[in-house]
Amino acid sequence: MKLLLPPPRPPGSPDPPAQSPPISTGTQTQVWLVRHAEVAPEFHGLAYGAADVPLSERGREQSREVAAAFEGFRVARIYASPSQRTQELATLLAATTGAAVMTLDGLREIDRGAWQGGTREEFRERWHADAESWWHDPWHWHPTEGECDAEVFARAWPEIQRATEEAAGAVCVVCTHANTIRALLTGALGLPSPAGYELAIDPAHAHLLVDAEEGWVLREKNLAPGSLA
Repeated sequence: MKLLLPPPRPPGSPDPPAQSPPISTGTQTQVWLVRHAEVAPEFHGLAYGAADVPLSERGREQSREVAAAFEGFRVARIYASPSQRTQELATLLAATTGAAVMTLDGLREIDRGAWQGGTREEFRERWHADAESWWHDPWHWHPTEGECDAEVFARAWPEIQRATEEAAGAVCVVCTHANTIRALLTGALGLPSPAGYELAIDPAHAHLLVDAEEGWVLREKNLAPGSLA
């Protein structure tokens, strides 16, 4: 399990505010946010971001395991980003559950801009060098020509609202990406940005977000396929 840790906090920097969570409608819709499986080895160690990279053989096996774990679930809808790594998972889930797949562009992974494609070490060095700017307003911070978390949430959350309406009171599965899930959970739960980075979001793992009457609730965290029930 690896967490993307924020840059070290500069002395005297203010506490980042919590986000204002969106209003829930109390439908009790269960939204499973599932991260795609392991990507091909040549992309390990790279900040590939929104690039359309393929799965590894292990990733394809993990995708089959996720699909098998949802057998018996009454899945009303499956939503997926356009990336091939999420589309493969969505196709397998459709075969297992009988639910239709809808591709939604708002679910794509964060765009790292000019920093995309470099090594994770290079990304981390640049990010940490910009620590003062990040801690000033982490929700709106972005790398050169890239997206911020607020922008990811702004395009991805309407897709969750759509799923909630179309699968009201039922179960839906959203096949997406680590940073998209992190931004969605940070915004939905009304967390400060640094707290979002404390959420483990492993490949082929799932979080259960529920549209409860008291607000959006995270019922399950980072479940492996064998733990889904």
